[in-house]
Amino acid sequence: MNILHLIFSIEKGGAETYIYNLLDNAREDVNFFVICNHEGSMHEKLVNKCSHVEIIEMRNVLDIRAAKKIAHYCKSNHIHIIQTHFLRENYIGVLSKLFNPRVKVVWTTHLVVNNNWIIRFFNRIFSKFVDRIICVSKAVESSLIEEGISKEKTQVIYNGVDTHYFKPRERGPIREELGIGKDTLVLATVSRFKREKGHSFLIEGLKELKKYISDFKVLLVGEGEEEDFIRKKAQEYDLEDQVLFLGFRDDIPQILADTDIYISPSENEAISFSIIEALSCSVPVVATEVGGVPEIFEKGNGGILIPFGDVDRFVKAVMDLYSNRQLYDSIRSDSRNIVLDNFSQYNMLDKTYNLYWQLLDK
Repeated sequence: MNILHLIFSIEKGGAETYIYNLLDNAREDVNFFVICNHEGSMHEKLVNKCSHVEIIEMRNVLDIRAAKKIAHYCKSNHIHIIQTHFLRENYIGVLSKLFNPRVKVVWTTHLVVNNNWIIRFFNRIFSKFVDRIICVSKAVESSLIEEGISKEKTQVIYNGVDTHYFKPRERGPIREELGIGKDTLVLATVSRFKREKGHSFLIEGLKELKKYISDFKVLLVGEGEEEDFIRKKAQEYDLEDQVLFLGFRDDIPQILADTDIYISPSENEAISFSIIEALSCSVPVVATEVGGVPEIFEKGNGGILIPFGDVDRFVKAVMDLYSNRQLYDSIRSDSRNIVLDNFSQYNMLDKTYNLYWQLLDK
């Protein structure tokens, strides 16, 4: 079975992590191929994982020329299923069926988006020609159904993490590297610096938290266009000693081992790899109650949910975990089981491969 992933470029996000999970765990009877519009910042990592990577320019959502090239590529490489990621690739993947009708198309939805009426209209039309729509959360599925897409097309398959890699560990060298004391409260957030990731709200909350706790550090892991703005805001609020900007890191399990509370301050989140990774490492989480995030916490006691933008609730949640050891230990002991039972890489892979075979059987 040959599967083609269609994605605009390989950067540092959840969709890319999703693809890596499949590439790293390819079954003997499955070959993966990837087509990108251009070489993104993490393209070299992709090439190291996949030997079949092609660049085909996709100029717009209705690029017939790109669709024709992709159809030709699929015929030449005997592709059975195109799995698409994001709007442009979804449409072009469907259009490629004009030139190669036998190929199946799996439309993968990673985001909860409030689309305008034009996109909603085209989504309804194009969805009729896809064979299955993978939704990474029930919130994503609900948003599509509200657009008028048939529930018969959709299937929820939660993102999963490698629980052998993301696991509880002894405290490592991170505190020593950063000069953080063993008794200092450490909070961490791992995400790109984008407006919807809520770093601005986090800084507002930290300004208030400083009134109640003096000995704390916040590790901000990631890069992005909002980083300079957040740095200036941290300086403005006199948080330079508390907030540490670590940039891109590939030692997330070690960082989580030295983290007391993981913070997810997002304004919008379909489902969060970073929350699942933290829980898998037995780190209690304070997260905003947005998108598909509550679905994680419905599965067990993983932490505390708060409304986005509510600074008082943020401070209370952190203080509750900081001051109530019984509560903290209870959450810590339960959190990993949430992932093992519901959000493991094994569960995600098993359901995805079963979907592939179901489509081919049809």
